[in-house]
Amino acid sequence: MDSRKECAGYLADCYKEIFFGPVNKRYRSMTGAEMRKRLARLTEKGLAEVEKANELNDIHAMFAKVCACLMKREGHLKPGPQLGEWEENCRNMHRFCALLAKKDLEYLPELSLEELERVLKMQGIRRYLLTNSLERAYQLFYIPKTIKKGIRESVKRRPEDEYPEARAMKRRFILHIGPTNSGKTHDALERLKQAEHGAYFGPLRLLALEVYDRLNSENVPCSMITGEETLEIPGAVCQACTVEMLNDHEYFDVAVVDECQMASDPYRGHNWTRAVLGLRAEEIHLCMAPEAEDIVIQMIRRCKDSFQVVRHKRNTRLTLEKKPYSLKRDLKKGDALIVFSKKSVLALAAHLENQGVRCSVIYGSLPPATRREQVRRFLERETEVVVSTDAIGMGLNLPIRRIVFVETRKFDGTSRRSLLPEEIRQIAGRAGRFGLYEEGFVTAIDDIETIEDGLSARPLPIMKAYVGFPEQLLSLPADIDTLVKIWAGMEAPAIYEKMEVDELLSLYMSFEHIHREHMEEFSKQEIYKLITCSVDIDNKLVMELWRDYCREYRGAEELEFPYHPGPDLYDMESYYKMLDLYFQFSRKVGLPVKEEELSLERRHTEEEISRILRTECASYTRKCSICSRELSWDYPFSICERCFEQGRSARPGGRRGRRG
Repeated sequence: MDSRKECAGYLADCYKEIFFGPVNKRYRSMTGAEMRKRLARLTEKGLAEVEKANELNDIHAMFAKVCACLMKREGHLKPGPQLGEWEENCRNMHRFCALLAKKDLEYLPELSLEELERVLKMQGIRRYLLTNSLERAYQLFYIPKTIKKGIRESVKRRPEDEYPEARAMKRRFILHIGPTNSGKTHDALERLKQAEHGAYFGPLRLLALEVYDRLNSENVPCSMITGEETLEIPGAVCQACTVEMLNDHEYFDVAVVDECQMASDPYRGHNWTRAVLGLRAEEIHLCMAPEAEDIVIQMIRRCKDSFQVVRHKRNTRLTLEKKPYSLKRDLKKGDALIVFSKKSVLALAAHLENQGVRCSVIYGSLPPATRREQVRRFLERETEVVVSTDAIGMGLNLPIRRIVFVETRKFDGTSRRSLLPEEIRQIAGRAGRFGLYEEGFVTAIDDIETIEDGLSARPLPIMKAYVGFPEQLLSLPADIDTLVKIWAGMEAPAIYEKMEVDELLSLYMSFEHIHREHMEEFSKQEIYKLITCSVDIDNKLVMELWRDYCREYRGAEELEFPYHPGPDLYDMESYYKMLDLYFQFSRKVGLPVKEEELSLERRHTEEEISRILRTECASYTRKCSICSRELSWDYPFSICERCFEQGRSARPGGRRGRRG
């Protein structure tokens, strides 16, 4: 007897115990007409019409009701036609147990009898089968327990032990600890310049580009490797990379990892944790804010490596101006005005440009070359002030005399909240660049107390470092989303926390929607490679292109080059991200890249964005969406007060409506 038949026979016997046993004594009344209607569906023909596993849920529930009703009538019928009909129905339903068992097994992976026995012995599963298919019960009861066991067996209890090559080394760490503008990265790079084979790992492509430029200008051949771009230099002795590109199998004699406090970031922090635990280098320089010291030292000690701490002090004084700042009265050359959204940056810059104040603008979605152009204009005094988001807080060395917090609250993806002390210190620290100013100043338009408290607060130590999803788990017998959800729900070891997985799961759901009918054609490793692309999931144009590439890449000799969505600033920025995705996706799936066209389009897009910001920034004033009247840069609604009042009075009863 083959395994499938053996399992079907065993399951049929179990179904007789379940549906005609004590677990199903939910005695229900049912008319003769209802009984006949249900019996007509509980047949081999009825099962043949089932096309999906979830349709069997209704069959199970109906079968349970019929069996409960038949058991209720047992011993209560006198000899005659009704008793004969009842006996015939019971025989049919006993036979149906075998039919249902066979059908249920069609939707399960090939199981041995021993595995099926383990499934049916799990607590609560028999009662669950009264209203749900075996496939659903298998996914809910057996898979999570099996996967949890598999995860515990596959993943080392100590994340440090997942990097045996690094554990076999005696690594020496130098921890550069200090605030912004204290020379941490500068000193670490001075050591990197002496390396025979070294690497820099930072949080931003822009930072990697700056290190690439600096080392090459100082006659240290250096290549650049990021997920979106690769610049190879013949004979390079160093590489400047984004931290996601770290290869824990490559050996370096000296490595620098920048902004290590980002190990506490729930989405990207696992990359810094992997760098500390898995980087194969004899000498590793870690640059970080003071709040990261404790957690990083704990990781190093768990790795049994040695370390020394080098403390850096800020090179210039930082002074808080407690008098509230006025844009009309107090604006001076060298000020950096901080707001917390791209729309606010453009609206405030437009407001100032219309008053004759030339502005550089900086925000997260600007291409690296465009950011550098904005910095150059400020350095060369083509512009008088900088208007920026908190993107200014990392990796931009600007001749800023004063940081002005125009806003002290930001939207963090969930809600608007006050700035955290570490955010205030990171941004405020950009004031008073060493070599240009002896003192930097910080102030705010209002809520100066928040800024004062943030600057004076003692840094709270980071308590947890994030770890990423271990790719070796993809070998376990479950879909990626099941594996990720179960892994994320399990307790993290010791000083670690699991990374946020919502974006990963969102991309998996999109991929599954595209290939719903033939997911089995793709290995989990292949799917995982695609859903870990660096994609702005909130950008519709970029997501549409990613879906197109997922849909078409297998049958293509090369990916279709991105289309240009339009001349608007927002379109141009989306197009740049689409160009990045084209490069990244092509490399991941091993397809050729149109290098010359890509380079040309990137350069043209960067130049066009720079031109728009240089010549058309004033056009980004906020305007009423109804009458186009100009609004103040910080007006909180999309329609002006007059249009709002007119709309309200035009409604029956003059009822108040919504703005914005």
